[in-house]
Amino acid sequence: MKFFEFFIGLRYLRSKKEQGFISFNTMLSVLIVFLGVFILIVVLSVMNGFQGQIKDKILDVDSHITVSNLSSEIDGRAIRDYRPLAEGIKKVKGVKSAYPYIQGQGLFRFRRNVGPVIIRGMGSKNEIPADTVKFIKVNRESFGKEHGVYIGEEMAHNYNIKKGQTVEIIVPKGRLSYVTGVTPGIGRYKVLGFFKTGYYDFDTKLILMSLKDSQKLFSLGDVAYGVGVKIDDIYRMTEMASKIQTVIGFEYSTMTAEQKNHNLFYALKLEKLIMTIILFLVIISAGFTIMGTIVMVIMEKKKSIGVLKSMGARPKSIMIIFILEGFLIGVTGTFLGVILGLATALNLEAIIIWIEDAINSVMLFVYQTFDLGVFYRINIVPTNVYYIDSIPTDIDPEFVVFIASVAIFLSTFAAIFPAWQASRQKPVETIRYE
Repeated sequence: MKFFEFFIGLRYLRSKKEQGFISFNTMLSVLIVFLGVFILIVVLSVMNGFQGQIKDKILDVDSHITVSNLSSEIDGRAIRDYRPLAEGIKKVKGVKSAYPYIQGQGLFRFRRNVGPVIIRGMGSKNEIPADTVKFIKVNRESFGKEHGVYIGEEMAHNYNIKKGQTVEIIVPKGRLSYVTGVTPGIGRYKVLGFFKTGYYDFDTKLILMSLKDSQKLFSLGDVAYGVGVKIDDIYRMTEMASKIQTVIGFEYSTMTAEQKNHNLFYALKLEKLIMTIILFLVIISAGFTIMGTIVMVIMEKKKSIGVLKSMGARPKSIMIIFILEGFLIGVTGTFLGVILGLATALNLEAIIIWIEDAINSVMLFVYQTFDLGVFYRINIVPTNVYYIDSIPTDIDPEFVVFIASVAIFLSTFAAIFPAWQASRQKPVETIRYE
């Protein structure tokens, strides 16, 4: 009979009524494979979503490629011919925009509140950087036309700053002196409006102003610190940086956003790698459970194995029977894990909201029943840490296929050794002692 190994292996997955533990162990093996695949798909989809969102927000606000001066003078980073340099860069095919900018660190003061900030000056009333202004939620039409600054909505909320109020910005200016050190520059600016990038560090520390205002604040004159370049295809940053370098010459240097934020992007990749390894250990543990399950099935079916061999079944067929058991366990657990994992990842935000509502309803009832005071709503994902409007998920189809393939392979591989031991049993001795 052809394919008899498959039918016998399928039958062996079920145990006798008086030995129900074997079937329970089979179910446990399927469950562990299912959990491993399910958790991997959901967790890595969320991690991909978070990483993608962080990268998108950084690249949205910051430049894809930064062009700066290579001069070794004290204030040599200043670019005096920044206008023709920016115009030359714009002519490179694939460049979307190129804006001169000044960026530096300083202190922000509002009433009695003082904190560190990043000051970025770019654009003018005649040339407003569209990639920056699109984040401004209030009074974007005044950018570059009035003397003032824009701050993040989160920063405004933290310091209770209203539109039209005045803030002070303190920055180092002038040359370094042995006697006085660096003299500070102080500017008073009206808050023209607010922006929201969705990236917490920018929305709490970044201050935007026109290039002209930043030149006055830092006492630099008509110069820029660099040219921020946006390109059409962010996946070609390295290639485009080389093309721009060829056009502008080696008096200037180019740096991509990945190089500029190397530590952050590296940390995100490392975090994903470590999490993937940890979660794959769940699937590996399922392999040991499958191995134990098949060993117990072999112990239960010793007599049946002896009968099969005495009827002419070859050792190869016995091995196939028990390897198929591991394969079937892996396929079943993986199939369930992939289906439910994808369904959960696609509807994760709704599931999180439902869980939050359920927890908050129970906690509110407890607080009201026992008069525990004021109840504050619990958020599973705190916005002041991640600062996101929704739970981001990004399902990678190739990685899902990889997870499923590895899970089935490990499940099948775990069955090889016990299957080989079963194939070596001698039929006469097996039947005699049974």
